[in-house]
Amino acid sequence: MKYLIAAIVIMAMMIGCGGQKDAPAMKSESHAGMQMAKAEASGEKLIYYTCPMESHKHIHSAEPGECGECNMKLVPGVITTEDKMEYWGCPMLIHSHIRHDAAGRCAECKMELKPMRLKQS
Repeated sequence: MKYLIAAIVIMAMMIGCGGQKDAPAMKSESHAGMQMAKAEASGEKLIYYTCPMESHKHIHSAEPGECGECNMKLVPGVITTEDKMEYWGCPMLIHSHIRHDAAGRCAECKMELKPMRLKQS
């Protein structure tokens, strides 16, 4: 009986320790979740992270990070109100490079463009 209990305790410890290597990913998800909550609290909806340089607008990510071309910190691209907007953009992550001066539809997916802006930290 002692050996069975010892085996169960050891297995539980092994399973518990195995979950520790996933902790950094959970931290990243937690950070992204906090950023999304901040954006939504201000009446804006986080869509993606992108490089603030116009020439790197094709760089996008679902998570915060750095631009792969210039190493600048990615900034949140959010759907906002028309009075705060910087451009009309496609709400799809993979179409973050679609940015126009007027309302319309995305040339790639035909979704309606939304008023968007980049939130500088």
